[in-house]
Amino acid sequence: MRSCFLVVSVVAGLTTAAVARPDTSRIARADTSASTPPRHAAAELAEEGLVPVGAKDLDPVGEGVVIGDHERIETARGPIHVWTPRGYQPETAITVVYVHGYQIDVDEAWWGHGLPEQFGLASINAMFIACEAPQNKWESVSWTSLSALLEAVEASGHALPRGRVAAIGHSGAYRTLQSWARDPRLDTLVMLDAGYGSLWWVRSWLLGKPQRRLIDIGDDAIFSTDQLHRYLLPSSVTLQGFGAFDDRAQVARLARERIVYIRSQIGHYNIASGALALPAVLRILGAPAIDTAPNPTS
Repeated sequence: MRSCFLVVSVVAGLTTAAVARPDTSRIARADTSASTPPRHAAAELAEEGLVPVGAKDLDPVGEGVVIGDHERIETARGPIHVWTPRGYQPETAITVVYVHGYQIDVDEAWWGHGLPEQFGLASINAMFIACEAPQNKWESVSWTSLSALLEAVEASGHALPRGRVAAIGHSGAYRTLQSWARDPRLDTLVMLDAGYGSLWWVRSWLLGKPQRRLIDIGDDAIFSTDQLHRYLLPSSVTLQGFGAFDDRAQVARLARERIVYIRSQIGHYNIASGALALPAVLRILGAPAIDTAPNPTS
């Protein structure tokens, strides 16, 4: 199925309010006018008293709007969500694959964490893909091969962009990301407080090829991520929180750095659902910006 979403460009004065949502892996309050989930997903969310996060919830002012195209693809390994912003240009775009953490499935993450809205807040030229992943430590990894996932997306009729391939994972998604580290298509790794267990595989992957990039956020897992980045000095650029992302010149500089480490204090679950951390790291992936004209929401 295909549907359209309105997603709003972030403004500096609103990010604090967005992060202040309840610290929960399941969903905050929301305005549903900007996005409507498939009927079966909506029913499951309603049973738990949850509603999708909407564009107005992320930015009630609505200074700028990016319209995106969405398709939910059924596969034997679970649903795949594909989203591209209007103005998307495959010749210069990158591929961004998002992997959710524990205690939630991909449909709940898509609607409840407002993933299309968060992708749109970044305003970058990319094809965004979200796939199923384990909900607890006992479940097996759904997609052990990044290439197999991308081939499934292509088989559904979506031609992949020609640019870099970035994988982003929150929390327990580290198990999926670790299995993808052997895939030559992966050249950018974004860890959203996913530094659990031994992180030697991250270091080995990063140092395997000079063009590979690592963007890492440490919060609950900050002891492990601090240790990892001590091994990566002096190449690792360390930030205390997200203040640097309010400055366009700083964002441009960070987009050129090979290793960026953000020591966060916004809370483990807010990293995925708070509409601050995810759009921030998307902006430093090095993808071209989507040229958006400010349009009022209604």
